[in-house]
Amino acid sequence: MREWLAGHTADFEIRSLPPLLVRYVISVDLLCLAVALVGLVEFPLRFADLLAFGAFVLLGRLAIETSRHLGAPGHREEEPHRDLLSTWTLPVVLLLPPVYAAVLHLPLYCLFRAGIGPQPRYKQLFNAAALGVSGFCASIVHLALAPTQGPYRIETLVGSAGRIGALFLAVVTYTVINRVLLHGTLRRRHPVPAHSNTVGSNTVRSNTVRSNTVRSNTVGSSTVCSSMVRSIPVGRPFGGGGREMLTVAATEMCSAIVIAVLWTAHPLLMLAATPPALLLQRGLLHAELLAAARTDAKTRLASPAYWREVAEREAARVRRAGRPMSVLIVDIDHFKRVNDQFGHLTGDVVLASVADALRAATRPRDLVGRFGGEEFVVLLCEVDLDNAAHAAERIRRQVAGMRCRVDGRSAGAVIVSVTVSVGVATASGTEVDLPVLLETADAALYRAKADGRNRVRLAAQVPAARTA
Repeated sequence: MREWLAGHTADFEIRSLPPLLVRYVISVDLLCLAVALVGLVEFPLRFADLLAFGAFVLLGRLAIETSRHLGAPGHREEEPHRDLLSTWTLPVVLLLPPVYAAVLHLPLYCLFRAGIGPQPRYKQLFNAAALGVSGFCASIVHLALAPTQGPYRIETLVGSAGRIGALFLAVVTYTVINRVLLHGTLRRRHPVPAHSNTVGSNTVRSNTVRSNTVRSNTVGSSTVCSSMVRSIPVGRPFGGGGREMLTVAATEMCSAIVIAVLWTAHPLLMLAATPPALLLQRGLLHAELLAAARTDAKTRLASPAYWREVAEREAARVRRAGRPMSVLIVDIDHFKRVNDQFGHLTGDVVLASVADALRAATRPRDLVGRFGGEEFVVLLCEVDLDNAAHAAERIRRQVAGMRCRVDGRSAGAVIVSVTVSVGVATASGTEVDLPVLLETADAALYRAKADGRNRVRLAAQVPAARTA
């Protein structure tokens, strides 16, 4: 019995989290409980509302099961699981009393969605609570702007421009409050100031999403890698993740409004609306597959093919504009020794940590990719040779400050550190030619290796661009 209790309470273990985050998570959970109780007291339960609530819970479960069978290629643990669930949960916010919105996500997140991926129970409960608070507030806003006596009908839901506006304002309220509550967990888990990267006169302030720490559980050893800089810029240019996520969110919100309107017209219209909604969900696979093809699996940087594709477009652009363009090739020094001494799994963790260091040391608009093996490549558009040299030196120092602790079973903790050598090449205007830049930067990299490693070397001169 004790073992059973230990196994079922382990998922609720949150003592490993920072105390400030623990208090925040518990506060949001209690807030959701409080608003649910308020809603239960202030809004009487009606049998028709209970039936509608049950119907949307079942439709939400259908969306979850469809997503489970379709899979999520290239999905990362820190990314939200995009299954268009809000298509079926937002109508509850818009159509039913607020108490239903407050409790809606408890069965969906804690029961049905739990099998999507390994997620602690406290996180499932927090997500359900945050969405419950967001839904309750959005429902209150909608009721205040578009009041109705009894259940919503199509004329009381969208019968005027003001009521249509109330729909959209409620959706915006739902989205904003949910983002604020979720962002609060990031700020309390990693309360660090924004890190600013400077290349020449351009200063970019980056948002932080998590500590620059990579953990790997390996057979026979556990590895922890951390860099001196504790932030990772988000919104990298390759992959278009920000625009893609915005498009998916907008599609989800608009679909939810359409579903709500169809429900008020007649609930049986759900039979016609469900297949197109599930087909739209299947269309998310295209974006997932595209992102997976563009991203290197080990480092989460741009894949070599995608890096070259984007770099060729940028080269044509800066050539037309007569602007400079720089390329850095970064190679981990003596990386084979890491693999030979600690194993390839530890080597993979070091690769990922170096990739994070490259993200932290470059601007959000710089294109960082994996070139192959232990080599990386960085594209710096409209950056001259002097500023590219500063960027390369910043990368070298960033990686040199990285420390990886390897805890072996037979030996004590061992600190692993690596360095990088960097080759830099720059061209301007009509001389910009990507293959020539890569070849010249590679030659500069080999000179850095020959001069003793852990240093930056600049290409003396880039040959003129090849002509057909």
